[in-house]
Amino acid sequence: MFTLPVFTIYQLVCRMETEYPDRIAVRYYDEEKQGVREVTYRQYAHDIRCIAAELQEKIPEIEGKRVCVLASNSYHYAATIFGTVLSGAVLVPLNLQKSWDDIHYEIDLVDAAAILHDGKYLDREPVLGEVYGEKLMPITGYLDYQPAEIHECRDREALMAIMFTSGTTGRSKGVMLSQKNLFAPMPAYCDPFQVMLKEMGVDHYDFNHFTVLPMFHIAAFTSLVSWAIMGMAHNLCTDLRNFYRDLSLMPCDTMAAVPVLLQSIHRDVMRGRKDRLGKLRTLTCGAAACTPQMMLDLMHNGFFIMQMYGLTETSGDGTWNNDQSEKHIYSVGVGDEPICQYSIQDGELCIKGDPVMMGYYKEPEQTAEVLIDGWFHTGDLVRKDEEGYYYITGRKKNLIILASGENVSPEELEKLLSASPEVQECMVKEKDGKICAEVYCPAENQSAVRDYITELNRTLPLYKRMTLVEFRDKPFARNATGKMVRS
Repeated sequence: MFTLPVFTIYQLVCRMETEYPDRIAVRYYDEEKQGVREVTYRQYAHDIRCIAAELQEKIPEIEGKRVCVLASNSYHYAATIFGTVLSGAVLVPLNLQKSWDDIHYEIDLVDAAAILHDGKYLDREPVLGEVYGEKLMPITGYLDYQPAEIHECRDREALMAIMFTSGTTGRSKGVMLSQKNLFAPMPAYCDPFQVMLKEMGVDHYDFNHFTVLPMFHIAAFTSLVSWAIMGMAHNLCTDLRNFYRDLSLMPCDTMAAVPVLLQSIHRDVMRGRKDRLGKLRTLTCGAAACTPQMMLDLMHNGFFIMQMYGLTETSGDGTWNNDQSEKHIYSVGVGDEPICQYSIQDGELCIKGDPVMMGYYKEPEQTAEVLIDGWFHTGDLVRKDEEGYYYITGRKKNLIILASGENVSPEELEKLLSASPEVQECMVKEKDGKICAEVYCPAENQSAVRDYITELNRTLPLYKRMTLVEFRDKPFARNATGKMVRS
């Protein structure tokens, strides 16, 4: 149904214009209109061409020059992603939530020729205008332009985008991706819906995706591409504060969920408020997005849960778990073969194939550390069962190596700790040669947490036992994408 010969952004935009021009491409709530605006694929392609025209006029010899996008989610941002690539420039989407120091570093690192923005970061950090005033361009500037003639890219393996990772330590790294990288996993992103929609008896053009992920994120980028390949509609939620309003105003069947929303959805379902969610019945989530019990609860209440594991360095590709059973609920799924090859080397998951990045921008040493003989070393420790399902057991760089030579995964212990209702947040680390549990919870719950850890330790091997417990009165620091920062 969806296996279509689309290998470049140019081919995709041409397909919008010829195969399904009158279908809805994007819906979003228009604050001026005070209602939902619908954009057809014909109009979408027209605007994408106008963006390419604007950039080609304003940036001389644009081929290969870097264009940053610093804006909140919007229809204009979605069109800009495609228009920037079609202009011949290299797309660099930036995280609006980052500090000025980080944004300044990233813009200078890529030597940006232009910065498309919506004014929001400038309002927060006026220094952006002082430093880069001549390079700033309003993200809606394309509205004054006529559509450009567009052309096929010269080289599918050339640099198309630089996407910064959300590392939990140090500076983010710029992941270099080509159009070959981007389009290689598209069958894996599109084909799972064939089986699901057949089971549901739904015409796929009546199946709509609700987007809440920030567009600088690889999952949002690949979703924009995959749903356009399928000719299906993308419903944009541009502000999480309006989640329920937008969900009620637009027909939304599926959503790539972030943890805070999964928790909210689960709470609604368990409290008998499923009607707040409208048509929403399919959720895709990262492996760490919610607890197995939460996923089982949602499955038992009629939701189809698709777990996935992927990285920016693999164009979001990795593993998928569509199995709706308790047996594999803890798994991140099976590999995307034959698109990718998989190997477990010293406990670490390694991936090879066309989705794997070109490398880290201006970081040859860090690139060499993770790309070895074509294998991308993910840094994630895994095990694989006899049915081919993978289970993440921790991060290699977080591994605690005790004086006895025993290896302990802090993530494994953190999952056990998190099962205590009194624990709000926790982190396991090595301190003075011992395993230390650092816990954030109200002071009145600390005694209960100590008792829980005492009982938990009795179930663990001696070398895994948490013999130190520390409490903190503030939540743990998190990076700009919400991941806990390990000290």
